[in-house]
Amino acid sequence: MSAFVNIFDFTKFRKYLAAYQEIRQQSEPTFSRTEFCIRLGLPNTRSYFNDVVHGKRVSENMLERFIRVLELKANEAKYFKAMVHFDQGKTSQAREFAFDEMMRLNKTPQAIVDPDSYDFFGNWYNSTVYAILEVMDVGDDLSELAQKIFPPVSEKHLQVSLSLMQKMKLIHRDERGFWKPTKESIATVQQSKNRMVLRFQKQCLELSKQALESEGVQSRDMTTFTFAVSKKAQEQVEKAAEMFKAKVREIVIADRETPTLVEHINLHVFSNLKNEESLKNAQGELL
Repeated sequence: MSAFVNIFDFTKFRKYLAAYQEIRQQSEPTFSRTEFCIRLGLPNTRSYFNDVVHGKRVSENMLERFIRVLELKANEAKYFKAMVHFDQGKTSQAREFAFDEMMRLNKTPQAIVDPDSYDFFGNWYNSTVYAILEVMDVGDDLSELAQKIFPPVSEKHLQVSLSLMQKMKLIHRDERGFWKPTKESIATVQQSKNRMVLRFQKQCLELSKQALESEGVQSRDMTTFTFAVSKKAQEQVEKAAEMFKAKVREIVIADRETPTLVEHINLHVFSNLKNEESLKNAQGELL
């Protein structure tokens, strides 16, 4: 971990950069913002660091240079990349995946859960509508949304959903009058989701069931795989699942085309045999 500042105390990379430079300069007086630019390989562009702190976009090439100057290792480097992608993601889905990665890497994230968040995750379609707003222009007329959303949701429930998201400041009307996700809303949604993940995932399982029983493209890829493995292989399977999720995040974050679809993936890996600890707990409940 950096001797200057703990990166995991931040969720905004620009604030982290400003704090890092300021604190490091206290122990290294020559480490000014100009010096930072020089170490980034930009001796003739000495305002670059200051421009980034105030909103300039960071390219993937410069992102790697920042990591070298900041002397970030392993998960710190991954977390910094995730913060940048969270800030610069062009779609709500890209920012959501980036924030998921931040939460995965940060073992002690601070989260404030708004009471309305319980209502948000109380119905599966709220998060689905939230994602759909990225790919559809939805205003006061909800008939088209009601026709296209799967599984079906009534216009009445869709209106309640939009009202809730507006109250939570997750969405706003753009200059054309259509509802769109706010950039800052992803943190609220994802932090709350972590607290209510079990309730939310139960609803996602029900969605999978409906998709499986439906006719059409919604059920185009459903797979069930049961197998016997050693403990070592089981750990490898779990690692492979994590790599798959990371790859999906990478694809979504890198997507620069205008989104036209809203996809849903459920990935569940669990054991059909109770381990010793589970057996002991079960026996204790019977006593």
